[in-house]
Amino acid sequence: MNRQKKGGFWRFLALMAVLVLTAVAALMALAALESGAVKQAELDEALEKSRLERSVLLLADEKQKQILLQEQTDRQLEEQQRQLLQEDFLRRNKEVLLMLVNPWNPLPEGYEAQTVPIGDGMYMDERAAGPLKKMLEDCLAAGIMAVPISGYRTQEYQQGLFDNKVERLLDAGWSGELVGEEAAKSVAVPGTSEHQLGLAMDILDVDNPNLDITQEWTNAQRWLMQHCWEYGFILRYPNGTTEITGIIYEPWHYRYVGKAAAAAVTNSGMTFEEYLEKEK
Repeated sequence: MNRQKKGGFWRFLALMAVLVLTAVAALMALAALESGAVKQAELDEALEKSRLERSVLLLADEKQKQILLQEQTDRQLEEQQRQLLQEDFLRRNKEVLLMLVNPWNPLPEGYEAQTVPIGDGMYMDERAAGPLKKMLEDCLAAGIMAVPISGYRTQEYQQGLFDNKVERLLDAGWSGELVGEEAAKSVAVPGTSEHQLGLAMDILDVDNPNLDITQEWTNAQRWLMQHCWEYGFILRYPNGTTEITGIIYEPWHYRYVGKAAAAAVTNSGMTFEEYLEKEK
């Protein structure tokens, strides 16, 4: 009996131990589940936060790309605009430098020369002033002094010169019907003078103040006729070309057309009128 009681007691203890262990295992399992749930929640929260941060970064990156693309587009447009402006400037610059002004081709209405002072009260187109200065300096370095005497002229000044020529012809006995036409051969009718362009200059030898054919024989004109093209100038009214140019032979009148055109005109042996006609 006592053995039975003792055996029952031990079985009871064993059962209780099993129950206790089962309970502990259950509690541990529950704790583990709860801990796992917490960890999963934290993981989900972290993943959501990371997703949001990526979205923000992607949006920021996309915006930055758009900004960079716009800046690149703006730079391209600015460069295109600069090129167009440069091409337009070069085109207009060439049009002015090669503008034909003679008795049959007057200055465009409203034309205004862009002049700068060159000394002694004279002015010249700013594009021609520098080359003129260099040409005269090199001429002097060769031991020859060439003197510029007449550059840019206003409409009023040209009118005064023309009227004065008409008066002198009338005093010399020319009739009223022909005097204007004759005067225009040596003094351009106002509005048809290259001097009004600001690109022409009358130049004399220091030892010969006469505006006549004797200039051709001076050292200054010999040097200028040989070298003027190197500086962008041409002898505008060569001997024997009055029927083409409308102006008498003037071995003192030089016109700036730019180096390339000056070389081309000189090499062609043509007048400026003939050269421009050929280039059309």
